[in-house]
Amino acid sequence: MSRRALIVLALLAALVRVGFEVTLAGQDGPAELLQSYLVGDERAYDAFARQVAAGTLQRERAFYQEPLYAWLLGQVYRAFPPGDDAHVETAVAEAPVHRAVIWTQHLLGVLVVLLTATLGARAVSPRTGLLAGLMAAVSGPLVFHESMLLKAALSLVVLLVALHVWLTLLERPGARRALGLGLLLGAGILLRGNLYLLLGAVLASLVLPLGTERRRPGLAALVLGGALLALSPATIHNLTRDPPDPVLSTYQSGTNAALGQPDVDDPERGVIYEPLRAGRGDALHEEDDAVALAEAAAGHRLTGAEVSRFWWSEVRRRVLQRPWVTLERTLLKLAHLPYGREVVDVKDWAFLAPDVPWLATWASDFWLIGPWAMVGFCLLPWRRRPGLLVVRSGIAVVAVTLALFYVMGRYRLTAAPCLWICAAGAIDAGLRAWVSSGFGRRALVLALALLPPLVCGAWVLPSDPRGDALARAEHQGLAAWLDVPPSHLHPPAGSMHTSLSNAATIARVLAERAPDADEAVRRRDEAIAWSREALASAPLFPSARATLVRTLALSTPFLPPLPDEAEDESFRWLLLMEGLRTGVPPEELALAVAADPTSVRAAARALRGRPSVPGGDASAGPLLADASVHVAQSRLYVLRHLPDALQPAARPELEELLALLDRALGYAPDEGLAHVARAAVLKQLGRLEESERAYREALRCGADEAVVHNNLGNVLRLLGRYDEAVKAFEEALRRMPGDPSIMHNLERARAERDAAPR
Repeated sequence: MSRRALIVLALLAALVRVGFEVTLAGQDGPAELLQSYLVGDERAYDAFARQVAAGTLQRERAFYQEPLYAWLLGQVYRAFPPGDDAHVETAVAEAPVHRAVIWTQHLLGVLVVLLTATLGARAVSPRTGLLAGLMAAVSGPLVFHESMLLKAALSLVVLLVALHVWLTLLERPGARRALGLGLLLGAGILLRGNLYLLLGAVLASLVLPLGTERRRPGLAALVLGGALLALSPATIHNLTRDPPDPVLSTYQSGTNAALGQPDVDDPERGVIYEPLRAGRGDALHEEDDAVALAEAAAGHRLTGAEVSRFWWSEVRRRVLQRPWVTLERTLLKLAHLPYGREVVDVKDWAFLAPDVPWLATWASDFWLIGPWAMVGFCLLPWRRRPGLLVVRSGIAVVAVTLALFYVMGRYRLTAAPCLWICAAGAIDAGLRAWVSSGFGRRALVLALALLPPLVCGAWVLPSDPRGDALARAEHQGLAAWLDVPPSHLHPPAGSMHTSLSNAATIARVLAERAPDADEAVRRRDEAIAWSREALASAPLFPSARATLVRTLALSTPFLPPLPDEAEDESFRWLLLMEGLRTGVPPEELALAVAADPTSVRAAARALRGRPSVPGGDASAGPLLADASVHVAQSRLYVLRHLPDALQPAARPELEELLALLDRALGYAPDEGLAHVARAAVLKQLGRLEESERAYREALRCGADEAVVHNNLGNVLRLLGRYDEAVKAFEEALRRMPGDPSIMHNLERARAERDAAPR
């Protein structure tokens, strides 16, 4: 390609990225919060990097996620600390160091554009390279993923450089190139584990005959040696654990494979990400849950390699149990590779796209590019074209990854450069056929160009993120163009619940930390509204239920709780988790959750006695325990305020709440809030000695807060142990200086102590 063409591509790509950031800077609402705070894997990378920067990284097992991106981020944090005000749930992404990282990733995105263009020129033709570069420059998903604390841009650069070096090695074999390619692939594996597959393809191309080329096992050995050398820091780290963990890089593969094969008959389950435990989709939980479930099944501590083997054995069991469902599920995953709309993720490009309408075009997503890429993949020359072998291998690596694991926007993005090249190659070939053909053949070329997007546009796949303004506009526009009612096409289903729920979680935390009443109320109202909006499209989404209940129950100096709504919603949450535990069919469970409050409570009680489906306790247990605690807290709030004459009648319900909390502690024995709620119920029942033990157990489990010490002091005072009560109130006052309620309790305990007979 000419230098002038590359300069134009670089300028266009840079302008698009500047325009993206400037456009979003003036936005408000859930999209603004999602772009301003860390969510999902961003939080996991940030936590890892902070440990690296502080020199406190200590792992019992091998690396779970690929460590290179987080390690590099840690070096940035070491030089430019991001600050200590980041909340555990919503680390602020607007710190200067984070903005610098994002802009660096945008620059890497410009480099991705240039590398895509030059690879297309080498593999097919300069015109193909130019078209592929233009597609990359205006790709909304690419720009969007660059704007998050994720490894997408860096891993794409490493992948594309590796593809260039591989092509050079095939054209001009040499030992240095082979060693360099191995080092690149090793580094790439420490960014994305699926590059093991690309390493295999490279080795196969050198060991097996390619066209008229002879075998080159020596170069293959150098590539493999370079890759192992690049992996050696991670391997050494893993082998120096106690006990040694024999893992080359990471042990996440078994878990990812199991996530892609849920133990159910529905082929659409497992296509997109579903956490091992319901409602715990945050990346910070995944490793803990994978290890906990594997060790519970084994009955003893496992190394990382053993955890991965356990989950691979689960995959084997599930596939053998349901081979035809597995096949259908695998085909659904592969269909996502050229799919028109962006695939759902923790943050969705489809959710953000309406706020950047000038970038959200059919050419930006895969509406046109995906189908044309498949045409190019199939019809471009297959023999004696090493460049196209390299490009097709880049697509095949991602296709196998989707088939083995699950579909996510970031996973499909890895294939985007090679898909752009195949699509550009198909367009280039079509233009040449158009120019050299008569009218009849031109009509055929045009029909062949339009047919794949129209066919693919009519697909409805499990991850389809409908419901946003852009998707509705596309849907209505296609219906009008075909002159058919929209209902005759696929109806918008609405699956923006993940992004809405994450935005609601951020708003709830901001409400809790708000510096004044107006800000607190505004953020709480946003969290409630967005949670309800998420539940409107996904009534059985546990995370949104949890966020709604926690927001309604939120109590701060500026916010009183909303007890009536919190009580109703906590019972709906409990019913949902009981339904997931017992395997109630989704349609039946959705109707039950949407019923009136009396029916919801009755249904929750009825399900409590049902046995769990296989794996139901492990999956639903943690959030079931959380929902039980919120139900108990909301009912206690009501029962405490009953007139004295009605208190005896409340005793059976208190006993029921106690049983509910005991069951919750069976799922989560170290949950401090469950012990606190249990202690409060015991106090209400007059079982003061048991209440004291429960409060002390809550403190042992980490609920070391002023309110717990204050409540313990009240129990000790009622037991007549005034010296201990005074110490408990003093401990509470140290945590909340000047609190009038605690000061009153302390003065009363001291007075009672002084008045007590010696």
